[in-house]
Amino acid sequence: MMNWEAWQQHREEMVREVELNCLAKVLRTGRKTRGSRVFLLTWELRRTAGLLLKFAKALKNPKKGTRT
Repeated sequence: MMNWEAWQQHREEMVREVELNCLAKVLRTGRKTRGSRVFLLTWELRRTAGLLLKFAKALKNPKKGTRT
């Protein structure tokens, strides 16, 4: 059987571990929402820039065989 001090110390360690896990979970969820928004914004900007570059190249070098 464990003595009272050892049991109390074990209980305090477990409580601290649970608190740390909760804080880590909050940090992870906060980072996910911010990260996904930034990722979506950069993805959309790159996609738009790629389309504009494609359009600019098409205007600069028209395909052969098309009527002008």
